[in-house]
Amino acid sequence: METPKTAVIVSPEAPGAGRKLLWSCAAAAAMAAVVWMAPGLQVLEDRSRDGLTALVASSEPVPGVAVVDISEESLRAIGTWPWSRAQLADLVEHLLGPLGAKGVALDMVLPEQGDAAGDGRLASLAQHAPLALAHVLDFTPRSAPIAIGAPAGTPAAARPGFARATGFVANHAGLAGARCVGHIGIEPDPDGVLRRVHLQAASSGRQYSTLALALLECAQPDLAARALAALPAASGSSWRVPFRKDLDAFLTVPAEAVLKDQVDPALLRGRFVLIGSSAVGLSDYVATPLQPVTAGVLVHAQMLGELLQAERTGGSGAASLGLPLSVTALVLGCMALAGALRRGVAVGLAVMALLAAGWLAACAWAFGRGGSPAVLAPLAGLWAFGIAWLGLEFAEARRATRRALETLSHYVAEPVLRLLVKQGLDSSLAPSRQEITVLVADMAGYTRLTAESSLEESARLTTEFLEAITGPVLGSGATLDRYTGDGLIAFWGAPLPRPDHAAAAFDAALEMLAAVRALNEARQARGDPVLAMRIGIESGQALVGDLGSSARSVYTAVGTCINLASRLQETARDMGEVLVLGPQARAGISRPLRALGPHPVRGLAQPIELYGLAREGN
Repeated sequence: METPKTAVIVSPEAPGAGRKLLWSCAAAAAMAAVVWMAPGLQVLEDRSRDGLTALVASSEPVPGVAVVDISEESLRAIGTWPWSRAQLADLVEHLLGPLGAKGVALDMVLPEQGDAAGDGRLASLAQHAPLALAHVLDFTPRSAPIAIGAPAGTPAAARPGFARATGFVANHAGLAGARCVGHIGIEPDPDGVLRRVHLQAASSGRQYSTLALALLECAQPDLAARALAALPAASGSSWRVPFRKDLDAFLTVPAEAVLKDQVDPALLRGRFVLIGSSAVGLSDYVATPLQPVTAGVLVHAQMLGELLQAERTGGSGAASLGLPLSVTALVLGCMALAGALRRGVAVGLAVMALLAAGWLAACAWAFGRGGSPAVLAPLAGLWAFGIAWLGLEFAEARRATRRALETLSHYVAEPVLRLLVKQGLDSSLAPSRQEITVLVADMAGYTRLTAESSLEESARLTTEFLEAITGPVLGSGATLDRYTGDGLIAFWGAPLPRPDHAAAAFDAALEMLAAVRALNEARQARGDPVLAMRIGIESGQALVGDLGSSARSVYTAVGTCINLASRLQETARDMGEVLVLGPQARAGISRPLRALGPHPVRGLAQPIELYGLAREGN
């Protein structure tokens, strides 16, 4: 007869995909929050931003801003520093007069008096012209605060949120009547790079805007108010300067050219001008995201350009997209990554790399437009999502494997199963032709025993019988092919070849008979009828392996020896024998057997030699 296939392992899609997505999203959010807020990672975040900022910095000319540079060439042409106050006054007057600048800021502090005439002219300009002077504010806590010079500016109570300076270096008393004063105090980050400034700060009972903002407030207060309101950080708190303009983007005019009337008025007319120095000897340099050595006046030029840009545009759309853009990118990235990971680890890793590159490109785009999204938090969240997803998938796979192995252990002996796993199930279970011995066992009189029994009693009878005969099968290293209702089919020699497969099957049959005898003793003790069984055994070549379709498969054997063993079990019933073996199985058994002589077997054209158990005493 043809042996019906019974599914051993079914592999539907693993449940809990929604739970996996939920836990992965939670891991992504937690990791992103940790990276976002962890102080120890701030330097790494800042340096990541610095690299992208320098990469996209624009060289497009910045309108409305000009720098008058007291350079090394200027010092050689005019004279060594310090210049006389008269020369500084000439510089300012040329800019505000013939050259038509809207306002001028001096990026330098004059704590000591100079020539009286020159100081008087500067004092007059500071009182009546759009000239902003500078104070250095010190934000470092000190046991003895620095206090040099005479603070200028209008006394006012410090507003909430304003940075408070611990000390100052102001101009000398002759300039204390200046109408416009801005601060040039800085607080570099722990790695020494200047990325943030205090737009507004308080010192000595006065309020000071940073020099660039003070210049606008001095020349055009309404413009300054609009610019300040349009900035994302429109308060006294720390402002992260975008540094999105390359240093070459700012119009720079040599100071000696101004003093010698060598500048075309059309070049500076209507611009806000910052006077500062790039001369190495004056040491006015700071490290910025653009380069490690940057003239301080160009930092103020960056801020001035941003203020004017904010006033013109009402604030960049990208500038307000820091947190929203980061969160949106993380959510969309996790959704895309989840879809990719469902298609496989390789696809997921490829998509993860593309998403990371895309996010870096998006950050660079935002930085180039004044935005300030977090670089590392979404990336860390994305990687946490992927790791969590793969970890949960691995755990699910382990659980599924354990369940599959537990299921397989009901069909394959545990030592055999361990060896199969060690060798690799894929290769070990691949269909192949092997020499095996098949045993088919069946309960005698099952229909009669269950005819008048309840379903519960029939089930208990079947379970007791199968429990008794299954132990010897699996204990001998066999593969339990399937149960046949009131019996079973098992084979030896596969999936792992063994030369003694026939002898092992015969020994297992003897143990099965002994197990049924022990079961009958227990049944007799409680008044139940005894059970009998019939066994057929034959050896031969068969196709053994994982057979079936992509939806369902079963590890089984297909071949003539399987059908023959089943018919030998039927023949045992007709001959009144407990065990009948075929000639191929007999050849592999060294124990004494009783020859039953030639006997016809259903499905075979000629009778074959059969063998049974040797009688006691023979």
